[in-house]
Amino acid sequence: MGGLVEYFQKGGPFMYPLLLWSIMVVGFFIERLITFLRSRKVEEIRRITDQVIDMINRDVPLDELERTCRRFGRMEGEVLSEGIARFRFISTEERTPEEMRAELNGTVERSSLGYFRRYLDVVNFLASTSVLLGLLGTVRGMIVAFAQIAEKGLGEPTIVARGISEALITTVTGLSIAVPALAIYAYFDGRATTKAIQFEPYGHLFVDALMRRWGRMKQAA
Repeated sequence: MGGLVEYFQKGGPFMYPLLLWSIMVVGFFIERLITFLRSRKVEEIRRITDQVIDMINRDVPLDELERTCRRFGRMEGEVLSEGIARFRFISTEERTPEEMRAELNGTVERSSLGYFRRYLDVVNFLASTSVLLGLLGTVRGMIVAFAQIAEKGLGEPTIVARGISEALITTVTGLSIAVPALAIYAYFDGRATTKAIQFEPYGHLFVDALMRRWGRMKQAA
């Protein structure tokens, strides 16, 4: 532990934001991992979607329908409730059936992909900026080293080496954060796409049910 603290101190002031960046990357990794591990299997998705479609076909009030969807929680609860909320908002507008279907399909697709991609853009940002922070530390370390050379000449190699050491430590630390963060981003981004595609056919069935209900609402009006 003492060696780690000493290593951290040698890296200079830019080690503090890099430490914060590394903690956030680990935190987002754990949060996304739990989200994916808790995601429902296809059989459960089908059961929930069928239950919601049955309620739509029975013309259950939209408020009750939205509350029921939210109680399911996880991706399905969030996506279906957002779909109902969007349907309620646009069902009173003058839309063609094609526009209505496209709007609802877009809402479901964005919501399902967004649920699994949540925080991934932040991870990508942390990966990019950790490299830049490392480079800033590198520049600062070199400035310190050359300032010492200008002040004391080459007769104090230890002082010069301290600045160069700071430069190299921040570079290594920044890259050590960026590489795993990019790997985390790439892995979960791919998994998010797979999960969204997995839900897509059930999303279409859900939208079909809403379109039939919209037709009944138009006829009743």
